[in-house]
Order: sequence, then C-alpha cells, then structure tokens
Amino acid sequence: MSARPPAVPDRLQATFRPAAAELALWGTADPARAARELGFPDGRAAELATVLPADDEVVAAEVPAVAVPIADALGPLAAMPSPDRWPAWQRPGDALIAWSVAAKLALEHVTAGHLVPDVRDSTACWRLANLRDSRFAALAAAMPPAAHALRRDGGMWTAPEMLAAFGDLVADTCARGAAIAGAGAWVAALTGPDPAVELDEPTRSALRAWARELSSEPVAPLGGKLELRLEVPADDDGPWALSFHLRSEADPAVSVPAERVWSASAAELPGSPQDALVQGLAEAARIFRPLDAALSESRPAEARLDVEQAAEFLATRQPELVAAGIAVEVPTDLTGVRRLRARLHAVDDAEFRWEAVVGDEVLSADDLDELIALGRPLVRWRGRWVRVDAREAAEVRARLGRTQALSEPEALAAVLEGRRSTEFGEVDVSAGGRLRALVDRLGEPPSEPRLTGVDATLRDYQRRGAAWLQSMAELGFGAVLADDMGLGKTVQTIALLASRAGDRPQLVVCPTSVVDNWQRELQRFAPKLPVVRHHGPRRPADAAAFTPGSAVITTYPLLRSDTLLSDVDWDVVVLDEAQQIKNQHGQTAQAAGRLRARARVALTGTPVENRLAELWSIMHFANPGLLGGFHRFKERFAVPVERWHDTDATRRLRSVIAPFLLRRRKAEVATDLPPKVESVVACALTDEQAALYRRAVREALDAGLGTGIGRRGRILKLLTALKQICNHPAHYLGEPGPLAGRSGKLTRATEMLGEVVAADDRALVFTQYRAMGELLAGHLAAELGLPEVPFLHGGLSTARRQAMVDAFQDDDTAAPLLVISLKAGGTGLNLTRATHVLHYDRWWNPAVEDQATDRAHRIGQSRRVHVHKLVAHGTLEERIAELLEQKRALADSVVGSGESWLAELTDEALRELVELSTED
Repeated sequence: MSARPPAVPDRLQATFRPAAAELALWGTADPARAARELGFPDGRAAELATVLPADDEVVAAEVPAVAVPIADALGPLAAMPSPDRWPAWQRPGDALIAWSVAAKLALEHVTAGHLVPDVRDSTACWRLANLRDSRFAALAAAMPPAAHALRRDGGMWTAPEMLAAFGDLVADTCARGAAIAGAGAWVAALTGPDPAVELDEPTRSALRAWARELSSEPVAPLGGKLELRLEVPADDDGPWALSFHLRSEADPAVSVPAERVWSASAAELPGSPQDALVQGLAEAARIFRPLDAALSESRPAEARLDVEQAAEFLATRQPELVAAGIAVEVPTDLTGVRRLRARLHAVDDAEFRWEAVVGDEVLSADDLDELIALGRPLVRWRGRWVRVDAREAAEVRARLGRTQALSEPEALAAVLEGRRSTEFGEVDVSAGGRLRALVDRLGEPPSEPRLTGVDATLRDYQRRGAAWLQSMAELGFGAVLADDMGLGKTVQTIALLASRAGDRPQLVVCPTSVVDNWQRELQRFAPKLPVVRHHGPRRPADAAAFTPGSAVITTYPLLRSDTLLSDVDWDVVVLDEAQQIKNQHGQTAQAAGRLRARARVALTGTPVENRLAELWSIMHFANPGLLGGFHRFKERFAVPVERWHDTDATRRLRSVIAPFLLRRRKAEVATDLPPKVESVVACALTDEQAALYRRAVREALDAGLGTGIGRRGRILKLLTALKQICNHPAHYLGEPGPLAGRSGKLTRATEMLGEVVAADDRALVFTQYRAMGELLAGHLAAELGLPEVPFLHGGLSTARRQAMVDAFQDDDTAAPLLVISLKAGGTGLNLTRATHVLHYDRWWNPAVEDQATDRAHRIGQSRRVHVHKLVAHGTLEERIAELLEQKRALADSVVGSGESWLAELTDEALRELVELSTED
C-alpha cells in the first residue's frame, strides 16, 4: 500500500530564503492571490524546497510558492495585525505570523540605530548589532517548522540561524541608500546600490574587530545617565553651550560635570562612569547630530551650538532625548518657548481675520517685520524667547490683516474645534464678540426646564435633558439626544414640544410600530397639546390640518413618499429612532434633509452602530454643515479615528459635536435600575441538523460562489440556510412539524422557558424570522401547557400589537411568554414585566440586539433582567458571536451591519467560517 502524499497546509505560510533574499509564500491552492489579499505585491512563481508531514514522518517536498523580495515584503509584514487580533477564519499560517513578528523586531532595532557595518565574501553589508535581545531567542524557540523548513546542503536551516540571517538582511535593506560621491570603496559599497568591494586581509580583520566591539554587550553602568544642560549666550549672536554631566541613578539630585568624570579616579567615582557617559553621548548623538563632533574628542565636556542648532534642540530634539532616557536641563526662560504662528480670529459672525500671534499676544505688522528682520530662528523678544520659522513668518506676513469668510456652521465648528484646515495648513482659531458669547452659552449648564403643560414627574437627569433641548431650540440649533434605551427620551422631548409658542405645527417622525405609543404618550404627558395622526389611509391630505401648536405624528415610510410633509414650515421636527437615517445616501436621510424647521431633534440610543459616517448623517440632519461635507469629514475625522485611533482627531471631533449631542448611560444616571445579566448559551446540533448543515455547506462551496453581485446573493442565501438549520430543520425545510427532538436549540429554549414559567416569571423571545416565530409560539404553548403564546410581528394591525403588549404588561391571566419578531419589536415597546429576554437567533448586530433587550431593561424595571443568547455549537453562529463584542467599540469594528460583510470574504475564509467543527 503506497504512503499518503505529504500534507500541505491550507493557510498561507511563509519561509525565508536567505540566499535569494526573499520570502516564499505558500500553502494555499493559490498563494499569489492569498498574498495579494494580505497586501503583498506580486512576486514571481517559484518552487520551495521544504519538508512536509506524511504519515508518521516528514518527507522532502517541492511546493509551489510566490517569491517576494524582502525589500518589498517588509511593509506588508510590518502592517500585519498582532497574532491575537486575527479572526479565526482570516488568520494566516503561524509561519507567516512568525515572520511578521520577526520583521517588526528587526525594524525596531534598525529604527533605533542598532546596526553595524561588515564585509562578507567581498561584499560590504550592514547587520544588526549583537544586542542579545531575549525576544529574538523566544521567537526562534516558538517558530513553527514551516517558517524555517528550508532544505540546504548538509541538512535544514535552524530557526536561530534563519532569524539571524533575516535580521541582518533587514538591516542591510534599510540602511543602504544612494552612493556618496567621493567616498572610499568600502563606504561606497555600504551606501550605494553595488555592495561589491575588495579589501586586503588586515583591513578586513580590523573592520571585523571594530564591529565586534561595537556590537558587544554594553557594560551595565553604575554611575548614572547622561544629562545635557543648555546655557543662554551672554551675546545674542554668540554660541550656545550644551554641557555634559552624569546624573546619579541612585540620587537624581547629584550631578557630576563631564570634566570631573574624566579626571576622577575609580575610588572617587566608583562603577563605570566614563562608560556611562560615552554610551549616553553616543545615544544622544544619534538623536541630535551636532553632538557627533564631541565623540571624536578624547574627553568631551560640552558642545557649542549656533542659533539654528539651539532652535532645533528646543523645538524637536529635547522631547526625543528625554524619551530616550537622557536628562535635559534648560534655563527657566527657555521652558515652553513660544512660537510665532498664524491664527484666524473671528471678527464677525462668520468673518475671520488673519493674525500673527506669539502665545496669546497679537502682533502688529511692525512687530512682525521686526521679528522677520532679525533673521534668526530663536530670538529674545520683549523679554521672552521666541521661535521663528522664516518661511512660515513670510507667509503669515503675506496674509496679515486679510479676512476670510466662512458659512455660519463652518465658523462655529472652527471655533469649537480651535483649529481650521486652510491652504496655509492647520491654524489656530479664536473668537470674540457674538461668536464667543455663543460658544460660551453652549458650554453653560442648562437652567431649569419649563414644564408648563407637562403632566409628568421627571427624574433629575430627565429635567436636565428637557432643559437642554429647550435651550438648544431657543438658540436655533439642532440636538441629538442619545440617551440609552429606556431612559425616557420620549418624555424629555414632549417637554420640549409642550414648551414652544405654538405659531407653527410640530412634527414627530417615528417607526410605524410606535405611532400608537407616541400618540398615547403625548396625550398622557401633554394632554393640552393637540395631536394629529398623519398615518394610514385617512391621514390628512391638506397642510391646513396641521394647525399651529399641534404635534403631528407620522412614519418613516410616509416621510419618504408624502411630499406634503416637506411643504410645511415646521417649528420643531423630531426623528425618533434616528438611526433610520444613518445611511446618508438613502431615501430616508434625503427626505429628512428636505424638511424645513426652526429646530431639529434626533432621538437615538445608538448614534454610531458601525461607522462614524452614521454619526455624520444624523448630525448633518440636526445641524447641516456643522461637520462640513462628508468627504472633508472622512478625511479629517473618520479615517484618522477609525483606522489610526488618532486621539487628537477624536478630541477635536468630540469638541465640535459635544454641545449638540447629549449622551447618558443607564449606569450613570439610572443608578436605581437593576443590573442586566447577559450570557451566551451554546446548544448542540442534533444528527439531523448536522447532516443538513454539512450538506448545505458542501453543495454551496462545491458549486462555486462566483463573483460580483451573484456571489453576494449566493453567500447570503447560504448564510440564511445555515441559520435556519441551526434554528430547526422544519424551519429550513418549510415543514409545519413535527418539532420535538429535532433541534438542540429548540430543546434548550423549551427547557429554559419552562423554568421561567414554573418560577412565575415572564420572558420575551426574539427571533428575526416570522416562520420561526410561528413555530416557536405553537410549540411552546403545547409543551409548557399554556393556552397560547402570542407572537408579535409586523403583519399584525397596530391595535392587535398594542393589545398583546397591554396584556403582557397588565393582565395576570395572560401568557407569561411573548414571542416577538426582532424587526417589529426592537423599538418603542415598554415590556418591563419581563425579567428574561431570550434571543433565539442572532441578528449579528449588537446595537439592534441591545435595543430589543431594552424593551425589558428600561425605566420602570424593578428586577434583574437575564438575557440569554442562543447559538449552535461548532457553527458559524458560535464563531460570529465571538466577534460581536469586538464590534461594540467603534475603533475595533470588525463586521458591518447585518450579514453583508460576509460576502466580501474569500472562499477559503468563508469555508473556515461556516464549516462545522470536526469535533462536532
């Protein structure tokens, strides 16, 4: 019987080939494609001489690979996420991850300057200094065989050998640049494109000895660390002295001048102070080049700097030196040296004047001319030192006194942010007059709300919210009330509507499922406010029906289709569940933007579900133009925050939107609200489910998924089939039954809900499928001995749905279970009598699930709420559940809304995601 062929891994692997100075990528059916997906450039097709497991041994093998030069591979290797940040189905082979870690380590040392020159076989080269970095040894020990399983004469490469060769190649690749004209042969070979060099043996030996000395383990100093002291010259045109000292590590208050370090005996200064001083100077010279000359002196004590070098030292090098562990002392009048810079100052509501400032002091044209005439980058001016960039000063002078007009929203945003992007670059912005007063007013805490006509007792935080809404509307600004679900955004908004003068009608746009709720809440909390229901076939056809002072309730579908709404001049427009307009290009967002109103209010518990683009869309409705056009917003905020986690961009964005967005969480304001306990419940598949699941995966993948729109449709069809199989075979097959014993998930749900009923508790059961909801309602009623289990879904009339809610909340004889379609019941419902929430299948969007859960966990709830999220073990449901928590933080957002993101996966990644685990 012949032995089985060697096993080739099914994930992209990488093996370094030292002789060819390239990375061989292999292990999948199409390594070139897999490499491109990870950002590697196109390489050449190659065969890799490696070894692979076969039966109980390893055998020599030639595997197809794509070879990428190390110079081209370093960027993609360094950009790869750390090992713990890869989703399971996207993670490449461990060998590739190992070389990514190796590249990052090598580049770290190259950046720090830890490299030395050498000559090998008549070739000048650079290599990493022998730093004895323990991380290299740890990486070599952990390297998988695939990373270094490269055959060569006499055996195989070992991991330490290959890692050392890789580090030296990275050093040489990064250090080599353009040739230096007139340099010696060896220097030219080190810096130029041609490394060939001929040296005699004495010279070669001397160079090797020197390199060994440079790369030897540094002696641990007992003396301390380098301290640099900058002294101001007596004459402004004189040199600046930068003196060297050695600061004691044991007592930082003790500092010894370099002159004494060189002259003192070992008894006077024990330890190795001279070594510590030299090592400190060498590190300082790497950061600040003017110190290079001091290293050629036998006993360096100070460096003399010209004014340009002193300016560079103070502007950029001082913080870098301190970060490197070198102490820096400067005179008090040099601490926080001010810089001449441009500033835009608001002189009118939307007109800004260019100014030249030093600190907060505004310069006249004569002042600026005086500074420019001095022609120095560091000058003493009016008793203070000032840094002056000649080019920047000239550009400021050319703009001095000119004005620049902005739109009112742009002007306000610039003042709030304190910065403005101009053709001159990023400049500071300040404001005076009315704009300054407006910004100050926005920052003030709101006063007590006006609650005339409001028949409700508001909590303290609700009073603050109502007062804030009233204040924003009086100022003519829009507002985004983004309190957590269940904190009473409706009653706070009703307080705003009831407080208005009443010379225009007011509009509330909400999901169809909560029209009745809004009508009921308005009549309950503002009984004197006329309410007009603009919904259904009998809705008003004439704007005259929208009387001044009335509150008109309509729905999002009508907002899109009924042009009457955009023809009315409204007082206040309120969008409830404003995430409905998160897609800026959608018809709903476009229709909302056409509404005319004095003030706009957006209510949402999730202002950002997945991307900052959603925040822009909602904020653009509330205050058009405040965040600028979307392209500019994306460039200045969305990309820096989402992709680079830029803290400065985050701070600037927050400063702009903070006055117009009020966000409170339950844990902050509703401290009396009982806790919410969440758990994921894994349920085993039955044999029937497992067989159906495997068959669906096999048939879909074997048939091929294709490309383009057709591929997306086939993938989403597969995902739907798999989720239905996980729910119940009858759901997938379209059967009415039987149900018992065929689904592990249904069995576990029945057990759990049986305990809820036995304990005289109440539960909500959410499913995204109407067919599954009907199966659940019938099965649970039969199995648990209940007369019926109601099912609330979008196909019911508004009256029928409200009757179900009222019965669940108030009728002791009503069924203790309520099955709800996630889409129909995710918003607007108050079901605080439930103490258990069971998500039978997952929506794969945490924000949507949280909204559904908050039907029970909201103000009025007095008991702990238990949230159970069911997943089928070993399936895609369980794998995606692991990602949902990551999605809750915007900067770590991994998946998009719903399931559409899965259509972008490769066939290999999709197979990894959907295939049933072998252990199951």
